[in-house]
Amino acid sequence: MATKKNSTPVLDRSARVALLMEEYRALYGLVPLRLQSLERRVPIAGATLAAFLGSVTVLPVEARAIFLLGVPLVLIWFLRTTLMHARSFEDLLRRIESIESRVNELAGDDLLSFQSSHPSRGRAVGGRTGAETVGSVLVGVAVMLGACLYLAFHLGHDEAAFRLGYPLYIALVAGSLIVLGWSQRRYRYRPSRE
Repeated sequence: MATKKNSTPVLDRSARVALLMEEYRALYGLVPLRLQSLERRVPIAGATLAAFLGSVTVLPVEARAIFLLGVPLVLIWFLRTTLMHARSFEDLLRRIESIESRVNELAGDDLLSFQSSHPSRGRAVGGRTGAETVGSVLVGVAVMLGACLYLAFHLGHDEAAFRLGYPLYIALVAGSLIVLGWSQRRYRYRPSRE
């Protein structure tokens, strides 16, 4: 182990590589968990849509109104959590890539390169899985918003305030979802510096 002039111990290259490889292994251990979190989102969206369409028609009118007001808010939450999972996966991939580059630099050779040379690197937040999941969830959310709007006008809500206010409410929610979707495209991993 080398020391600096002020007698602070400094790790040699092999010790640095060993530490980086421990983090690398730990991060790769998280990859399946992040992938599973993302991949579960699409079946959840499908099941929710089916349950929503199957149950709202049998509810009493008052319960339908509450349901039709609550579902769009749940859709915002569902999309936000999906985006957070994709961003967390992106952070994980970018840190793995960073470790690969640093180990290669310390070793003086390209020993690790899977993430740093991956074809989808930098093209989509969370890689192909993240992009596909977010896209699928956006489609599901859009279909459910459309279903909410359709059902609101075909299930006996004749009050003028509801007929005017509900489309505006749906438009506001749709606008929020669009903004959330666009924000995902601008997301970039930024490592914290201590």
